[in-house]
Amino acid sequence: MAVATSFPQKTEVVHLNPWQQWLFFQQPRSMHDWFRERYGNLAELHFQGRDYAAILTPEAARQVFSAEPNGYDAFWKESFTNMIGVDNVWVLIGDRHRKERQLFAPAVHANHFRAYGDTIRDIAREYIAKWQPGQEIKALDTTLLISLDVIMRLVFGVQEAAYMEEGRHVFEELRLKAHPLVVFFPALQKPWFPMWRSYMKAHANIIDWMKRFMETRRARVADDSDVLGVLMDARDEAGIPVSDEHIRNELNAILTAGHETTAVALSWALYELARHPQIMQKLRAELEAAGPEIEPGSILSFPYLDAVCKEAIRLHPILAECARVPMQPMQILGHNIKAGQALVVSIVGIHHDPHTYPEPDTFRPERFLERNYDIFEFLPFGGGHRRCMGAGLAQYTMRIALAEIVKRWDFESLGNDSDVRLNIAMGPKHGVRLRIKERSNR
Repeated sequence: MAVATSFPQKTEVVHLNPWQQWLFFQQPRSMHDWFRERYGNLAELHFQGRDYAAILTPEAARQVFSAEPNGYDAFWKESFTNMIGVDNVWVLIGDRHRKERQLFAPAVHANHFRAYGDTIRDIAREYIAKWQPGQEIKALDTTLLISLDVIMRLVFGVQEAAYMEEGRHVFEELRLKAHPLVVFFPALQKPWFPMWRSYMKAHANIIDWMKRFMETRRARVADDSDVLGVLMDARDEAGIPVSDEHIRNELNAILTAGHETTAVALSWALYELARHPQIMQKLRAELEAAGPEIEPGSILSFPYLDAVCKEAIRLHPILAECARVPMQPMQILGHNIKAGQALVVSIVGIHHDPHTYPEPDTFRPERFLERNYDIFEFLPFGGGHRRCMGAGLAQYTMRIALAEIVKRWDFESLGNDSDVRLNIAMGPKHGVRLRIKERSNR
């Protein structure tokens, strides 16, 4: 249940100047805090020639996500269509969006991956076994490799070493080319803009890799244990197979949403544990009480591990916001919202709302043991009918990998880090710098 608030309710439209626009995209926490402190539940904004409403509290988010889904258009449709392609779940609306999720949801549901916990654990072990005592690392470098290999094994079903190595290269290239200027400024998604040309080249390399791999994948003995296998066997309501182009677009969307976000969440958890050794000790005690070898299928039953993971992505949201675009006028907490005025639900703002999370800048996993936060107070994967379909795999991967690292290594922080927008997702500006230390009490 959301905590009642008594915020100011100003109705003036905030016209963001170019500097404020850049802060809004690059450092959204500071801007969203300012909006909430000055305007309360909702701030009306205008920039890039469009009207927005920043949704800043759980009460306001509740009304946005509880509205009729068919009354919303997709947000940033032009940009995401240019980046990923038409007919993907990010840009479809209404019944087409619902049917698309129904078609793809079984393939990416958490239950589909529960049997593959050993695979996730083995991938994590492979990479952390390369660490050496005294080594200085950027944790994000390792967590990106873990997350990407999980996606290539469980989503794409890659078994061939050559495709695995090439896939790592082309997927990382695409991630690096998706700069915020490319993502959030569709006017710059033009051939004359060098960053857009670089992104499109990386995107073309991904599509080429997918085409070649899908041909190889079809030549194998039938196997529907991975997402690609499920999709290649899928039929729509008329019994028609899903086209290869359609599958590629959706897998590209899954990759874009799932690769970096899981890696960032895991790296932030390591950052906070390195800075809070007492929390690290408490988590390690819970894990080691389960015995020398934890069954991956039981990993979701560890309450303190769950609390640590939730607090990490509460304090450091991977997505700063999610959005809806009403196609008809509506009201949110007494504010009149025009058709086409985007409702930008501030995940970063709600996760740092001091009325919901006292001392919001403090890393305190116990808060998730003391009370249950509802889906409008804790929303790291968005909410409503567009909540991230890959959330189950992301959470499963994060918990298995974090448990393996905590049980096998000590580490210490090599400096402060800060949340910045890397592309669509937020992430640590410096990649979470750590010094690896051998376990002293093993």
